[in-house]
Amino acid sequence: MREDTGIVLYVAPNGRDGWSGRLPAPNRELTDGPLASLAGARDALRALKALGALTGPATVYVRGGAYTLDEPWVLTPADSGTEDAPITYAAMPGEEPVFSGGRRIQGQWRPYQGEIVACDIPETRDGAWPFRQLFVNGRRQQRARLPNASGQRGTYHTIVEKADDNAFVYREGDFDADWHNLRDIEVRVYHSWNDSWLWVAEVDPARRVVTFTGAPEPSHWFGWQGPNRYVVENVLEGLQQPGEWYLDRQAGRLYWWPTCDLATAEIVAPALFQLVHLQGSPADDAWVEHVHLRGLTFCHTDWSLPPEGYPGCGDVGDIVPPSAVHLDGVRHCSFENGRIAHVGTYALELDGYDSRVVGNEIHDTGSGGIITRNYWPAPNEVSYNHIHGCGAVYPSAVGINIDEGGGSFCHNLIHDITQSGIYARHWATVHQLRERRNQEQPLIIAHNEIYDLLYTINDGAGIFVRDSNIFIENNLIHDCYSYGEHTPGWGIYLGCETRDTLVRNNVVYRTRESVHVWYSNRNNVLENNILVDGLKVQVGYDNELDRCHEQIVFRQNIVTMRGEAALFRVHGERSLPEVSDANLYWHADGAPLLITGLDGVTTFEAWQARGLDSGSLVADPCFADPDQDDYRPLPHSPAYALGFVPIDLSRVGLRGPRRS
Repeated sequence: MREDTGIVLYVAPNGRDGWSGRLPAPNRELTDGPLASLAGARDALRALKALGALTGPATVYVRGGAYTLDEPWVLTPADSGTEDAPITYAAMPGEEPVFSGGRRIQGQWRPYQGEIVACDIPETRDGAWPFRQLFVNGRRQQRARLPNASGQRGTYHTIVEKADDNAFVYREGDFDADWHNLRDIEVRVYHSWNDSWLWVAEVDPARRVVTFTGAPEPSHWFGWQGPNRYVVENVLEGLQQPGEWYLDRQAGRLYWWPTCDLATAEIVAPALFQLVHLQGSPADDAWVEHVHLRGLTFCHTDWSLPPEGYPGCGDVGDIVPPSAVHLDGVRHCSFENGRIAHVGTYALELDGYDSRVVGNEIHDTGSGGIITRNYWPAPNEVSYNHIHGCGAVYPSAVGINIDEGGGSFCHNLIHDITQSGIYARHWATVHQLRERRNQEQPLIIAHNEIYDLLYTINDGAGIFVRDSNIFIENNLIHDCYSYGEHTPGWGIYLGCETRDTLVRNNVVYRTRESVHVWYSNRNNVLENNILVDGLKVQVGYDNELDRCHEQIVFRQNIVTMRGEAALFRVHGERSLPEVSDANLYWHADGAPLLITGLDGVTTFEAWQARGLDSGSLVADPCFADPDQDDYRPLPHSPAYALGFVPIDLSRVGLRGPRRS
């Protein structure tokens, strides 16, 4: 078992946890060989450690194939390595091991109605296994809902008016008191920046009132732009399209409109809520450390709904535990070159320091991609991850949620997210109790490519921060259009009380508003950015009535627009920047530059009369090929005379070589 590189064990689908973990010699009868599971490998390493045999590095190679997890794989501080003797669980080179928390549905299908088929699943009867997700041949299926989903942005009902804290009035035809298993039906309400999931308690057709077992957050049934939208899910009568399904939790019967050959379909429903838990205890100075997971795939977890429903997190982010993979109380650990997919909540959660999440693909998640928290000095690294297709269950979820602390978040490719791409907060909420303390640790958000966001919800951004000591540099952000014509959707959003922040060398195009500076921003510099085609506004400066900005600098940027979009929207004198100068502005349609929100200032000339942008120019920036989204200024661009420095996007996102 001992090689020059240390202890080496193997796991394979045809292994046994009672075996040694060695590969058998060629042509030898298989009486000993690889282990069968990650748990078996963990236990084998524990035994070696107890014998004093684990004095150097240990590697567990996992052969390709499918592995079913009956419970989460847990590592404790006892399973740690050391700096000189790390422990690595890695895919066999060139092979893909896949660990699933799901179960194959292999019932006897029979015709039900039209194209819809049904099969009995005794394990689900009387709510014993009330799975909320279904995957067929690796693709998420839509749970039966009303109104029917239509395209990426979907279709929705709209609340008429409030009836009570836990009830609202619905439009005629949107609910039916005679629906099958009425109390198994769930309603998802979309607020401005988060959502609620509620159980139906009763429907009163005479008053057109639906009542729920619980109530949502205080935003209740109306948002800042009017009545909120909602959908009704797990309703048998809503099963009207291919790919839709419904689970009768009482009868233990699954209904599905097939999209492929039933005889060959791989149909999987999740049975676990978590797959991996590295479980340290920092409060006791007991860490999981020097453990590395490489090249492993984890998939198929579910999400749950308590009897009172889910009221909403009260903020952006929708962190609903547990995450599928939780590195909890770790240091000097890594999760690299892996994949997490088809899960019900966040894919990966990292609580600890000096750890790396690098080179992974995360997709098809019910909530967001990655959560990080760091209350300790050494930063974490989250880089070169491909995060996409997030928010299938909780639309407030974000690609990367920096829930606490700083760190390096660079070279990630993030797209097709229902809310923001990268989000960092600095205060506590009812459901997120810890306020950020580790603000002295720099937060570096750089070289990320972020696009196609906010297609089911609003009030988010490509990069959305509410914190301090932040560097936002060399990011490419585009196509951030929040749901609804007049709702906010930003490229870069410096949220409430963002402080000591540098926004430099970013390219932002096709958003509703390129950059937004929200209340009480202080000591922030925005320089050398390219901002193109904000649909409504290019740069917004806003404050509450009792707040103001301090030391906001906007310089050496290129800003272009078209149509009726405004250059600046300024919410009163208290929202003006300290410095705005040496910028290049251009309206592609030749229209005058428009300023809104500031009394007596609607033109660029009036803006300059206030002492702003006296050294700026209004001129064509001479982009290389704007029709193909190539916004590099050509050598003769007037921007260079203003001090603009070319922005190198050659290594943005996953482009360019990766640091080992």
